[in-house]
Amino acid sequence: MSIVCSTTSSQPSRAGEGTMAKTEIEVGRSLREAAADVAKAWKAAQDDQPAPASDRILFRDWAALCAVLTPKRYELLRHLRRSSESGIRALARSLGRDVRRVHEDVVALTELGLVTREADGRLSSDVDEITSTIRIAA
Repeated sequence: MSIVCSTTSSQPSRAGEGTMAKTEIEVGRSLREAAADVAKAWKAAQDDQPAPASDRILFRDWAALCAVLTPKRYELLRHLRRSSESGIRALARSLGRDVRRVHEDVVALTELGLVTREADGRLSSDVDEITSTIRIAA
């Protein structure tokens, strides 16, 4: 998988709390640019300054984005945004899908910070909107 990095802030946002949780996706950003952002955040932390909050997922190329954000995973995100589920089996049942495949999707989306698994196993997503920037010319 060609994910450059995933950065998330800890801004809680469930429906009705007044704020919309947004995630930005960038495709085609260079490792150098991503490393520069990490260096800025590191320096800010060393200077006791807050780093800018950012919910961003960076993909090296279009193929990597398509491999991770599949139509089934999009459907799963939309379902979890409407209602949380008590676990993977319940989610698979609600979606009419195979438990193993749903588990794989939940793991991938959790690693990106798009799905949250609570201590009791409950699954949810706080993401209301995903915007993307896709670079054609490097």
